[in-house]
Amino acid sequence: MCMGGGGGDGGAAERKRQEEERQGRIRAGNKAINDTFSQFDDDFFKGRREAYTGYAQPQINEQYQDAFEKLRKTLAASNLSQSSIAARRRGRLEKQLGEMTRKMNLTAEDYSNKARADIEAARSGLQSQNMNMADPALASANALTRAQQLNEVPVFDPITNLFASAAEGLATQADLERRTKARYPTGLFAPESSARNVG
Repeated sequence: MCMGGGGGDGGAAERKRQEEERQGRIRAGNKAINDTFSQFDDDFFKGRREAYTGYAQPQINEQYQDAFEKLRKTLAASNLSQSSIAARRRGRLEKQLGEMTRKMNLTAEDYSNKARADIEAARSGLQSQNMNMADPALASANALTRAQQLNEVPVFDPITNLFASAAEGLATQADLERRTKARYPTGLFAPESSARNVG
C-alpha cells in the first residue's frame, strides 16, 4: 500500500488533483458572481440616469415657473412688461433654463458612469476574494449581498435657488430712477424714457 506519496511522484499527482478541484470551485464562484451581476446591463444604467432626471426635472420646472412668475409680477409692478429690459430678462431666464437642463443631463450621466465604475469595482473585488477562498457558496452569497447594495438608488442632493437672480435689482432700480436718486441712472425706468423702451 502506498503511503503519503501518491506513488513515486512525491505527491505531485495529489497536488495537481487538489489544484484542479480548487480551480473548478473558483470557476463556479466566478460564474455565480457574473450571473448575479448580469442584472447590471444597459437598461440598469439607463434607469440610473432616469432616476436622477426624474428627481431633478420637476424641481427645475417648478423653480423656473416660480422665477418666471416673480419676474412677470416685478416687471408689471414697474410698468416694464412690454419693455426691452423685459425681453432681455425673459431671454436670460430661458437661457438659464437651457443651461440647467444641460447640467441636469450631465449630472445624470455622471450618476450612471459612477454606478458602472462601482459595479465593476465590486465585481473585481468579489472575484479576487473568490480566487483566495475558492468557495462558490460564499462567492454567491457575497455577490447577492453586494448586488442588493448596488441596486439602491443614491440619495440625490436637493436642487435650490436655480433662478434666484431672474428679477433681482429690477424693483430697486426702477424705484430709484423714478425718484431720480439712482447713482448710475440707466434711463430705462425714468418716466420720460418709458415710451422709448416699449416694444
